[in-house]
Amino acid sequence: MKHLYIFLINFFILGSLMAQSELPFTRGSYHTASLMQKGKWESGLLQPFRYGLSEKLEINSNILLMPLMPNLGIKVRLGSYSGFLVSSEHQLSIPSAFLNTVSRKGTGGLISPEFDFPFMLGINSGIIASKTINDLGIISLTGGFALALRTGKIDPMATIDLPVFFPRMAQYYKGVSIRVGSSFQGRILKNWNYEENIRLFFVTRNETNFNAENSGNIFWKLGKKLTIKGGYILTYGSYPFGNHWQLWPSFDLLFGSRQANLSK
Repeated sequence: MKHLYIFLINFFILGSLMAQSELPFTRGSYHTASLMQKGKWESGLLQPFRYGLSEKLEINSNILLMPLMPNLGIKVRLGSYSGFLVSSEHQLSIPSAFLNTVSRKGTGGLISPEFDFPFMLGINSGIIASKTINDLGIISLTGGFALALRTGKIDPMATIDLPVFFPRMAQYYKGVSIRVGSSFQGRILKNWNYEENIRLFFVTRNETNFNAENSGNIFWKLGKKLTIKGGYILTYGSYPFGNHWQLWPSFDLLFGSRQANLSK
């Protein structure tokens, strides 16, 4: 619990210090309950491609992973409740080919080549609620789960013991991953926005069952269709080799259709 308190304190202190008097621009709404507007799209080098099918339905997919990890997700607008915009998120993925590809020696190898992976279907589902806090910015709360359907057993030693990868793949091996989080977005200057995010991962098993991430990013809007995103990811988790902290830089380029303000 001590580590959880550290992440929460860090999140709220940074959010309060950086909050300004205007709302974030549209680019960067991926972690909110807002959907892409109908007929509009957005993508990043790392952020999934998003496309608005209607005012209440968005589809998304990580295009770069598609050849090795087929994946497809949707975000559904459920409505507004007590000032919160509420949406649900659902995703299916097939990670088997990716895991078998990185199970090798040399360049690109992340798992020992002695391991093989059966067919798996990954299922993610959750709820996200976002609310405008006066003129300070947008706060979002998330909760959900991830599980995997497997045609065979997987050796518990065949894991990718790296931050970001490990907590998102824990459910492939054993248990169900329960995920909760919150984020805050606000404006610093006219074309500069920020986002602070915290995510907690709990897995229903007796060991290697907790991970946490705190990320902070600055968004620099260069034009009507391009935004540079940069920041950090601070991670803590229980891994097969023990508990571990790590700090990573993060970077992405966001691009897509020109849009109006965030949907409400």
